[in-house]
Amino acid sequence: MKNNHIFSRSQWSVWWQRLLGNPLGDLEQRRITLLQQRSDLPDFIQALFRAPLPQSLTVINQWPLLAIDFETTGFDAQQDDILSVGYVAMQINAIDLSTSVSELINSSATIKPDSVVINHIDHAQLLQGQPLDEVMMRLLVALTGKIGIAHGCFMEQGFISAYLQHKYQLNDCPLLWLDTLPLYQSLYNNQISHQDARLGSARHKLGLPEYQAHDALFDAIACGELCMVLVHKIYGNKSPTLSQLLKR
Repeated sequence: MKNNHIFSRSQWSVWWQRLLGNPLGDLEQRRITLLQQRSDLPDFIQALFRAPLPQSLTVINQWPLLAIDFETTGFDAQQDDILSVGYVAMQINAIDLSTSVSELINSSATIKPDSVVINHIDHAQLLQGQPLDEVMMRLLVALTGKIGIAHGCFMEQGFISAYLQHKYQLNDCPLLWLDTLPLYQSLYNNQISHQDARLGSARHKLGLPEYQAHDALFDAIACGELCMVLVHKIYGNKSPTLSQLLKR
């Protein structure tokens, strides 16, 4: 019984990082632990979690980003399915449209009627899609060494986590995200409704043009643009550190 509260050095490290609010240190420790426990993982997943992480004082314009969006059959990553994936590489001051990727998933998923109305993806289109494993492999390779950008990243993080758990029995998914949703909310002191915080509404409020909503690639690009405008609106011509952004 006396050993129950004796921590290893790595456990103490994780505990102090969480106590002192060091999310990047915590993320790095989780990656180290995952790789130590799972040397059997495919090379591309090992590379994903071996890739260096930025430091808290890293200026955001010095690190590559990947704007990502999923279209799904619903919001529950454990029950629902990914229908399409869109992503594009970017820096905080530019989006590289030549890297744009849009992929449908070849799936027998039960598509809910309201889902079809929203994203216009039906079974006939999915039959022309690519296998989920191939699409996710390409996405994770593209994300390696980058910070993921999403509007409400709990969706993308949740579905990636669920996929890795199901496919490789991974109980952790230590990816680094910059979420434009809380960044946008912080600009208005959280005094905006849930509907006003949606991607299209946020873009409209900031004077950005309307895009075709609920298309994974268009939404990824729209999110990337929103991120650029938010950072400029909040910080002006000064590029913030990653720590400043994550604390907002």
